[in-house]
Amino acid sequence: MKKIIIVGIMLVSIASFASGDNSESSDARAAINLTAQEKDFVLERMRRMLETLAGIQQAMVEDSPQKTDDLVGLLFEYTRENHPDGLHEKMPLGFKQMAKQMNGHWKKLKTESDDKVFIQKEVVAIMSTCNACHRTYKIQ
Repeated sequence: MKKIIIVGIMLVSIASFASGDNSESSDARAAINLTAQEKDFVLERMRRMLETLAGIQQAMVEDSPQKTDDLVGLLFEYTRENHPDGLHEKMPLGFKQMAKQMNGHWKKLKTESDDKVFIQKEVVAIMSTCNACHRTYKIQ
């Protein structure tokens, strides 16, 4: 009986989410309103950051920490080539501060060391910033 109730609650929750009914949402994160182009860029950049972090982890497993430089370089290249004009100015101050902090860690991964412990510490710092940002903001 408990399984049926839990499944029923899950189905109602999924149906509510799918229909766009957010009346019971307790999401208190600050909304960042973006154009479709800006939103596409921000979400794609986040995906690429996750892929880069996964690639760095794979490089550590393969004992190839020097690959970190190339992986981060590709992320920088994507950002440089695709960043929409005026996007930075639209972001809240707290978001900009977190982004600046995180970008500092990315730059350290790009330029400073092939030391695996150093790289892991920078990856943890980046992920911590990602988590803090996602707990604070939502893209709309």
